[in-house]
Amino acid sequence: MRGMIDSILRDIKEDRTTGAVELVKKGVDALALFITNYTGVSSFFFDELVRISQKLIDSQPSMAPFFNLTNVLLLAAEEEKDLEKMKRSTTEAIRGFLFHLQSSGERISKIARALIPEKSRVLTHSYSSTVLRTMIDARKEGKPFEVICTESRPNLEGLLMAKKLSEAGINVQVQIDSAAAYTIKDFDLVMVGADCLTPFGLVNKVGTYGLALAAKEKNIPFYALCGTEKLLGAGMAKKYRILRHDPKEVWRDPPAGVVVLNFYYDTTPIELLTAIFTEEGMIRGLDVIRRFQRMRVANHFPQ
Repeated sequence: MRGMIDSILRDIKEDRTTGAVELVKKGVDALALFITNYTGVSSFFFDELVRISQKLIDSQPSMAPFFNLTNVLLLAAEEEKDLEKMKRSTTEAIRGFLFHLQSSGERISKIARALIPEKSRVLTHSYSSTVLRTMIDARKEGKPFEVICTESRPNLEGLLMAKKLSEAGINVQVQIDSAAAYTIKDFDLVMVGADCLTPFGLVNKVGTYGLALAAKEKNIPFYALCGTEKLLGAGMAKKYRILRHDPKEVWRDPPAGVVVLNFYYDTTPIELLTAIFTEEGMIRGLDVIRRFQRMRVANHFPQ
């Protein structure tokens, strides 16, 4: 069983294309496999949960839902001493987390699609399932609008976003990343997703920070759509890291002496965002900090 779990964790670590929500479901598979099949003593059960949680976070330290999944799981486990009660409470915690993932996008869409005016031009950056759903739902309501997608280098997630929007009957334009800060003056608003929200800012596809600065300078509203599973309070954010990735994704064969820096995310200060929309509603500035302060972190959360 341990070998199967470690194999799933390796697959998660090596994945460079799957979105956070889908990838975290693989993490759930590993946890459920362990919880269902474990037959030993309760103390080792808990120790193994901590080990798997540690490996889950280390496998994708830039994906906040893994942090929240493990926190929810360990909080549930810490409440119990009896093995069967511990297994039952952690199973219920996982089910609740999955239900949250499935429902938060729908709830955010109901709130955020009202932000898109008719006949507007909306800029988005990278690929976000929540932003995609919001725009498709707005189109289903009969709203005519155009979406401008950046390429979102180096992995070009913006092209997938453009494809799916077009398939939904939405007019789409694709721009190179470096043009968007200049052309932003022609847009009505910017709407992006989120990989993580910490007290230090919004972590999203690299290039988001520059777009937020340009939007602020031109007084263009800049909205982030972020399920609460992506919020990381200070007690959980210590292990969060923005990783460097394979330089060959940028330049396959650079000349000797040339160092290629490749990373997927940057951090945008909260004060540059007009508002953040979660499934609980809109939050701004100091409200974000207060939200972090209320977050409960498991005593055994990986440090």
